[in-house]
Amino acid sequence: MLTWSVIRPFLMVFGGCMSSIVSMEYILQIDPSAGNLVTCTEFVFVMLQSLPQYVTVKSGGIRFAPRLASDQAHLMHGAVWVSMSVLVNVAYGYNITVPIHTLFRSCNVVSSVIVGWLFFGVTYGVSQLFSVVLVTCGIFLATIGDASVLCVHCDGGILGALTNAKEDMRVWAVGIAILLLVLFLQAFLGHLQRIFYDRYPGTSDEFMFFSHVYALIPTFLMAQGLVKSLSNLAASQPISPLVPVPSGLVYLLANNITQSVCIRGVFALSAVVSPLSVCNRALALEPPLVRR
Repeated sequence: MLTWSVIRPFLMVFGGCMSSIVSMEYILQIDPSAGNLVTCTEFVFVMLQSLPQYVTVKSGGIRFAPRLASDQAHLMHGAVWVSMSVLVNVAYGYNITVPIHTLFRSCNVVSSVIVGWLFFGVTYGVSQLFSVVLVTCGIFLATIGDASVLCVHCDGGILGALTNAKEDMRVWAVGIAILLLVLFLQAFLGHLQRIFYDRYPGTSDEFMFFSHVYALIPTFLMAQGLVKSLSNLAASQPISPLVPVPSGLVYLLANNITQSVCIRGVFALSAVVSPLSVCNRALALEPPLVRR
Protein backbone atom coordinates (compact mmCIF):
# COMPACT_ATOMS: atom_id res chain seq x y z
CA MET A 1 0.00 0.00 0.00
CA LEU A 2 1.31 3.40 -0.99
CA THR A 3 1.60 5.84 1.91
CA TRP A 4 3.05 9.33 2.17
CA SER A 5 6.24 7.85 3.71
CA VAL A 6 6.78 6.07 0.37
CA ILE A 7 5.33 8.68 -2.01
CA ARG A 8 7.36 11.60 -0.60
CA PRO A 9 10.84 10.04 -1.10
CA PHE A 10 9.65 8.64 -4.43
CA LEU A 11 8.86 12.18 -5.60
CA MET A 12 12.19 13.40 -4.23
CA VAL A 13 14.01 10.74 -6.24
CA PHE A 14 11.92 11.51 -9.33
CA GLY A 15 12.54 15.25 -9.32
CA GLY A 16 15.99 15.41 -7.74
CA CYS A 17 17.73 12.64 -9.67
CA MET A 18 16.32 13.68 -13.05
CA SER A 19 17.38 17.29 -12.54
CA SER A 20 20.84 16.44 -11.18
CA ILE A 21 21.82 14.31 -14.18
CA VAL A 22 20.83 17.15 -16.53
CA SER A 23 22.99 19.68 -14.66
CA MET A 24 25.81 17.10 -14.47
CA GLU A 25 25.78 16.75 -18.26
CA TYR A 26 26.10 20.52 -18.72
CA ILE A 27 28.98 20.66 -16.23
CA LEU A 28 30.88 17.88 -18.02
CA GLN A 29 30.44 19.69 -21.32
CA ILE A 30 32.34 22.63 -19.81
CA ASP A 31 34.96 20.52 -18.00
CA PRO A 32 35.01 16.70 -18.57
CA SER A 33 37.26 16.28 -15.51
CA ALA A 34 34.89 18.06 -13.09
CA GLY A 35 33.36 14.85 -11.71
CA ASN A 36 35.40 14.96 -8.50
CA LEU A 37 34.48 18.61 -7.92
CA VAL A 38 30.79 17.86 -8.39
CA THR A 39 30.96 14.92 -5.99
CA CYS A 40 32.91 16.87 -3.36
CA THR A 41 30.57 19.87 -3.41
CA GLU A 42 27.57 17.53 -3.26
CA PHE A 43 29.00 15.88 -0.14
CA VAL A 44 29.68 19.24 1.52
CA PHE A 45 26.24 20.58 0.60
CA VAL A 46 24.40 17.57 2.07
CA MET A 47 26.64 17.46 5.16
CA LEU A 48 26.17 21.16 5.97
CA GLN A 49 22.40 20.78 5.91
CA SER A 50 22.59 18.01 8.53
CA LEU A 51 25.33 19.60 10.62
CA PRO A 52 23.10 21.32 13.24
CA GLN A 53 21.36 18.00 13.94
CA TYR A 54 24.49 15.96 14.60
CA VAL A 55 27.14 18.43 15.75
CA THR A 56 27.05 20.64 18.85
CA VAL A 57 29.44 23.43 19.78
CA LYS A 58 30.16 23.79 23.49
CA SER A 59 32.85 25.43 25.59
CA GLY A 60 34.88 22.24 25.41
CA GLY A 61 34.88 22.26 21.59
CA ILE A 62 32.95 20.60 18.80
CA ARG A 63 31.20 17.32 19.56
CA PHE A 64 29.11 14.87 17.59
CA ALA A 65 25.67 14.03 18.96
CA PRO A 66 25.26 10.48 20.35
CA ARG A 67 24.74 7.99 17.54
CA LEU A 68 21.92 5.47 17.55
CA ALA A 69 23.75 3.01 15.28
CA SER A 70 26.98 1.29 16.29
CA ASP A 71 30.42 2.48 15.19
CA GLN A 72 30.92 -0.81 13.33
CA ALA A 73 27.73 -0.28 11.32
CA HIS A 74 28.78 3.25 10.39
CA LEU A 75 32.27 2.11 9.38
CA MET A 76 30.92 -0.69 7.18
CA HIS A 77 28.34 1.56 5.58
CA GLY A 78 30.84 4.40 5.14
CA ALA A 79 33.53 2.15 3.62
CA VAL A 80 31.18 0.82 0.93
CA TRP A 81 29.73 4.29 0.28
CA VAL A 82 33.16 5.93 -0.06
CA SER A 83 34.51 3.15 -2.30
CA MET A 84 31.50 3.40 -4.58
CA SER A 85 31.60 7.21 -4.74
CA VAL A 86 35.33 7.35 -5.57
CA LEU A 87 35.22 4.57 -8.18
CA VAL A 88 32.33 6.22 -10.03
CA ASN A 89 34.52 9.24 -10.79
CA VAL A 90 37.62 7.12 -11.46
CA ALA A 91 35.71 5.34 -14.24
CA TYR A 92 35.28 8.59 -16.18
CA GLY A 93 39.06 8.68 -16.65
CA TYR A 94 38.95 5.43 -18.65
CA ASN A 95 37.00 6.50 -21.75
CA ILE A 96 33.69 6.02 -19.95
CA THR A 97 31.04 8.49 -21.07
CA VAL A 98 27.87 9.46 -19.22
CA PRO A 99 25.68 7.41 -21.63
CA ILE A 100 27.77 4.28 -21.03
CA HIS A 101 27.70 4.91 -17.28
CA THR A 102 23.91 5.32 -17.37
CA LEU A 103 23.63 2.13 -19.40
CA PHE A 104 25.40 0.13 -16.71
CA ARG A 105 23.27 1.66 -13.98
CA SER A 106 20.30 0.15 -15.80
CA CYS A 107 21.56 -3.29 -14.75
CA ASN A 108 21.46 -2.46 -11.04
CA VAL A 109 18.27 -4.42 -10.43
CA VAL A 110 20.05 -7.54 -11.68
CA SER A 111 23.06 -7.02 -9.40
CA SER A 112 20.71 -6.40 -6.45
CA VAL A 113 19.04 -9.77 -7.02
CA ILE A 114 22.37 -11.58 -7.42
CA VAL A 115 23.96 -10.00 -4.34
CA GLY A 116 20.82 -10.51 -2.26
CA TRP A 117 20.67 -14.20 -3.16
CA LEU A 118 24.40 -14.93 -2.82
CA PHE A 119 25.35 -12.94 0.30
CA PHE A 120 22.16 -12.13 2.19
CA GLY A 121 20.01 -15.24 1.69
CA VAL A 122 17.19 -13.30 0.03
CA THR A 123 14.73 -15.29 -2.06
CA TYR A 124 12.61 -13.78 -4.82
CA GLY A 125 9.27 -14.81 -6.27
CA VAL A 126 8.59 -15.44 -9.94
CA SER A 127 6.63 -12.18 -10.27
CA GLN A 128 9.54 -10.20 -8.77
CA LEU A 129 12.08 -11.81 -11.11
CA PHE A 130 9.77 -11.24 -14.07
CA SER A 131 9.39 -7.55 -13.18
CA VAL A 132 13.18 -7.26 -12.86
CA VAL A 133 13.60 -8.63 -16.38
CA LEU A 134 10.98 -6.27 -17.81
CA VAL A 135 12.36 -3.16 -16.08
CA THR A 136 15.95 -4.00 -17.02
CA CYS A 137 15.14 -4.71 -20.67
CA GLY A 138 13.07 -1.56 -21.03
CA ILE A 139 15.64 0.78 -19.50
CA PHE A 140 18.48 -0.99 -21.33
CA LEU A 141 16.81 -0.41 -24.71
CA ALA A 142 15.84 3.17 -23.85
CA THR A 143 19.36 4.07 -22.71
CA ILE A 144 20.95 2.45 -25.78
CA GLY A 145 18.64 4.49 -28.00
CA ASP A 146 19.51 7.71 -26.21
CA ALA A 147 23.21 6.94 -26.29
CA SER A 148 23.08 6.27 -30.03
CA VAL A 149 21.64 9.77 -30.53
CA LEU A 150 24.46 11.29 -28.53
CA CYS A 151 27.10 9.31 -30.42
CA VAL A 152 25.62 9.57 -33.91
CA HIS A 153 28.81 11.33 -35.01
CA CYS A 154 30.89 8.27 -34.06
CA ASP A 155 31.60 5.72 -36.78
CA GLY A 156 30.20 2.40 -35.64
CA GLY A 157 28.00 3.76 -32.84
CA ILE A 158 28.97 4.03 -29.20
CA LEU A 159 32.23 2.15 -29.52
CA GLY A 160 33.21 3.53 -32.91
CA ALA A 161 35.55 6.14 -31.46
CA LEU A 162 37.19 3.57 -29.21
CA THR A 163 38.03 0.93 -31.80
CA ASN A 164 40.53 3.13 -33.64
CA ALA A 165 43.34 1.95 -31.38
CA LYS A 166 43.91 -1.15 -29.27
CA GLU A 167 45.18 1.01 -26.43
CA ASP A 168 41.90 2.91 -26.28
CA MET A 169 40.04 -0.39 -26.15
CA ARG A 170 42.16 -1.64 -23.25
CA VAL A 171 41.60 1.59 -21.34
CA TRP A 172 37.86 1.34 -22.02
CA ALA A 173 37.82 -2.28 -20.77
CA VAL A 174 39.37 -1.15 -17.46
CA GLY A 175 36.63 1.47 -17.15
CA ILE A 176 33.96 -1.17 -17.78
CA ALA A 177 35.50 -3.39 -15.08
CA ILE A 178 35.36 -0.46 -12.63
CA LEU A 179 31.70 0.14 -13.47
CA LEU A 180 30.92 -3.53 -12.84
CA LEU A 181 32.56 -3.26 -9.44
CA VAL A 182 30.55 -0.12 -8.67
CA LEU A 183 27.39 -1.93 -9.73
CA PHE A 184 27.86 -4.71 -7.19
CA LEU A 185 29.06 -2.32 -4.46
CA GLN A 186 25.87 -0.33 -4.93
CA ALA A 187 23.77 -3.50 -4.66
CA PHE A 188 25.71 -4.60 -1.56
CA LEU A 189 25.15 -1.18 0.01
CA GLY A 190 21.41 -1.43 -0.61
CA HIS A 191 21.15 -4.71 1.30
CA LEU A 192 23.39 -3.40 4.09
CA GLN A 193 21.13 -0.39 4.48
CA ARG A 194 18.09 -2.61 4.81
CA ILE A 195 19.76 -4.64 7.58
CA PHE A 196 20.98 -1.57 9.47
CA TYR A 197 17.65 0.26 9.17
CA ASP A 198 15.83 -2.77 10.57
CA ARG A 199 18.37 -3.05 13.40
CA TYR A 200 18.47 0.68 14.15
CA PRO A 201 15.05 2.19 13.25
CA GLY A 202 14.92 5.84 12.28
CA THR A 203 18.62 6.18 11.43
CA SER A 204 18.49 6.82 7.68
CA ASP A 205 19.44 10.50 8.15
CA GLU A 206 22.21 9.51 10.57
CA PHE A 207 23.77 7.07 8.10
CA MET A 208 23.46 9.66 5.33
CA PHE A 209 25.29 12.32 7.37
CA PHE A 210 28.20 10.19 8.56
CA SER A 211 28.63 8.56 5.14
CA HIS A 212 29.09 12.00 3.62
CA VAL A 213 31.55 12.95 6.36
CA TYR A 214 33.66 9.86 5.63
CA ALA A 215 33.43 10.48 1.89
CA LEU A 216 35.04 13.91 2.22
CA ILE A 217 38.38 12.36 3.25
CA PRO A 218 39.38 10.92 -0.18
CA THR A 219 37.87 13.81 -2.14
CA PHE A 220 39.93 16.42 -0.30
CA LEU A 221 43.06 14.44 -1.17
CA MET A 222 42.35 15.55 -4.75
CA ALA A 223 42.48 19.25 -3.82
CA GLN A 224 44.64 20.28 -6.79
CA GLY A 225 42.22 18.82 -9.32
CA LEU A 226 39.26 20.36 -7.50
CA VAL A 227 40.75 23.86 -7.69
CA LYS A 228 41.49 23.45 -11.40
CA SER A 229 37.95 22.29 -12.18
CA LEU A 230 36.45 25.11 -10.13
CA SER A 231 38.58 27.62 -12.09
CA ASN A 232 37.34 26.14 -15.37
CA LEU A 233 33.72 26.45 -14.31
CA ALA A 234 34.30 30.01 -13.06
CA ALA A 235 35.77 30.93 -16.46
CA SER A 236 32.76 29.61 -18.40
CA GLN A 237 30.36 31.79 -20.38
CA PRO A 238 27.70 33.78 -18.46
CA ILE A 239 24.43 31.94 -18.01
CA SER A 240 22.62 34.88 -19.66
CA PRO A 241 23.45 38.37 -20.95
CA LEU A 242 21.17 39.72 -18.21
CA VAL A 243 22.76 37.55 -15.51
CA PRO A 244 26.58 37.84 -15.68
CA VAL A 245 27.23 34.74 -13.60
CA PRO A 246 29.40 31.91 -15.01
CA SER A 247 27.12 29.18 -16.32
CA GLY A 248 29.39 26.48 -14.87
CA LEU A 249 28.87 27.76 -11.33
CA VAL A 250 25.10 28.00 -11.85
CA TYR A 251 24.98 24.39 -13.06
CA LEU A 252 27.15 23.33 -10.11
CA LEU A 253 24.80 24.97 -7.60
CA ALA A 254 21.78 23.48 -9.37
CA ASN A 255 23.42 20.05 -9.24
CA ASN A 256 24.13 20.36 -5.51
CA ILE A 257 20.56 21.33 -4.71
CA THR A 258 18.92 18.67 -6.87
CA GLN A 259 21.38 15.94 -5.83
CA SER A 260 20.69 16.77 -2.19
CA VAL A 261 16.98 16.20 -2.80
CA CYS A 262 17.77 13.00 -4.71
CA ILE A 263 20.08 11.45 -2.12
CA ARG A 264 17.73 12.29 0.75
CA GLY A 265 14.95 10.61 -1.19
CA VAL A 266 17.06 7.50 -1.83
CA PHE A 267 18.05 7.14 1.84
CA ALA A 268 14.46 7.71 2.98
CA LEU A 269 13.15 5.22 0.39
CA SER A 270 15.72 2.64 1.50
CA ALA A 271 14.31 2.84 5.02
CA VAL A 272 10.74 1.90 4.02
CA VAL A 273 11.04 -0.50 1.06
CA SER A 274 13.29 -3.39 0.03
CA PRO A 275 16.56 -2.87 -1.92
CA LEU A 276 14.96 -4.38 -5.04
CA SER A 277 12.04 -1.95 -4.80
CA VAL A 278 14.47 0.97 -4.45
CA CYS A 279 16.27 -0.17 -7.62
CA ASN A 280 13.02 -0.53 -9.55
CA ARG A 281 11.67 2.83 -8.46
CA ALA A 282 14.91 4.78 -8.85
CA LEU A 283 15.96 3.26 -12.17
CA ALA A 284 12.48 3.56 -13.62
CA LEU A 285 13.05 7.32 -13.32
CA GLU A 286 16.26 7.24 -15.36
CA PRO A 287 16.16 10.58 -17.23
CA PRO A 288 17.03 11.15 -20.88
CA LEU A 289 20.49 12.64 -21.27
CA VAL A 290 21.03 16.19 -22.44
CA ARG A 291 21.60 16.48 -26.16
CA ARG A 292 24.97 17.89 -27.09
